[in-house]
Amino acid sequence: MRTFTKTYVVTDDMTAAKFASGTLDVFGTPALIGCMEDTAKSLIDPELAEGESSVGTKISTTHIKASKVGATITVEATLLKHEGRVYDFAVKAFEDGVLIGEGEHTRVAINVERFLAKLDK
Repeated sequence: MRTFTKTYVVTDDMTAAKFASGTLDVFGTPALIGCMEDTAKSLIDPELAEGESSVGTKISTTHIKASKVGATITVEATLLKHEGRVYDFAVKAFEDGVLIGEGEHTRVAINVERFLAKLDK
């Protein structure tokens, strides 16, 4: 199992009010999910071939605790399983060492050119 950690600072653009997922100016669940996906993507990016990327296909997340604008969030992605083009991760988010969110995430490696060509059909 490999783990990658990435740090984010909550900005006004990351609030529930900004995403319209709520009315409060606190770290929004959509932003939490985005940070989790970004961290998992960053873990596997170095092993993808030129012309490849990965796309998120599944995420199940629990947002446990609110965080205010300016908070520093540390996200940890652990690769649990890799079969063919499919990567499964455990993801966790912390603020000051306290767990604020956790879940499972799946990404699939894709050929960028072929993937984008399918959008035109």
